[in-house]
Amino acid sequence: MSEGAIHRIVCAANRKRFTGEVVLGIRHWDAFMRGLETEGDPVDQGFIDNRGTFFSRVEAWKVAEAAGQIIRRVGGDDTAGGTLYSENLY
Repeated sequence: MSEGAIHRIVCAANRKRFTGEVVLGIRHWDAFMRGLETEGDPVDQGFIDNRGTFFSRVEAWKVAEAAGQIIRRVGGDDTAGGTLYSENLY
């Protein structure tokens, strides 16, 4: 199977609810991502995969788990059957 065929989570992302714009960051609450909250457009937290697809935290958990990317468990990550946090990945 080629590497492109495997979905892998690659970074944190916030999707603006009104515009659908997706903003990438190192973590959800780094300084840049926190600045989005002051723009008046609520955001949904999630992750981007290696194909550029946005996934909610719950959807991203399933992708990361299937790809063997979960290297540590953190508090709250078992919510809703699995909720991905950056800390689960590195």
